[in-house]
Amino acid sequence: MEETKGYTCATLERTVPLDEFVKDLVDVPRFQGYCQDCPNYGKTWSCPPFDFDPLALWDRFGAIHLYARKLVFAKDRLFPGERRTFEREELPRVKADLAQALLAMEAGTPGSLALLGGKCHLCPHCARTNGQPCRVRSQMRYSIEALGGDCAGALAQYFGETLQWAQGGRLPEQMIFLGGLLLPAEEYKRRNP
Repeated sequence: MEETKGYTCATLERTVPLDEFVKDLVDVPRFQGYCQDCPNYGKTWSCPPFDFDPLALWDRFGAIHLYARKLVFAKDRLFPGERRTFEREELPRVKADLAQALLAMEAGTPGSLALLGGKCHLCPHCARTNGQPCRVRSQMRYSIEALGGDCAGALAQYFGETLQWAQGGRLPEQMIFLGGLLLPAEEYKRRNP
């Protein structure tokens, strides 16, 4: 467990057969409904609506390696105003570290696909808002929730963790950021004979 800037950071990992994950935790219509309430809906290529069926993407793989970073805040970090400071100074670094780890796993696993947290941040202004194709299509990645996956449910089912949310200016006691690596069926069988 790494300690830095008023919080500790631990990594949570678990590989799950994709048929189980999809059956228990993927509900594309439900999560795309939530996405419609988001200001990014239809404005970034990593967010719905898509020109493909997300279930068809899930079906191309055999397992998901869930990979999360759990931040537990020191009690003195839970006062009003810390949320803005954390979101401005630390949150981008935490998300970038998570993305970097997942992309490194993807690079070392042929046929895999990293699922990152939240919307894509590769371009300062997504080409989708101008009706243009993605400028960095080979680098852009989706998130679990954009493809209809239930991150809160996955954290509860596979790690016994509950998502906590910031309220007002206060940070919660902990935050967990979840991504994943979709593995080809052959790779999953190789890892789990």
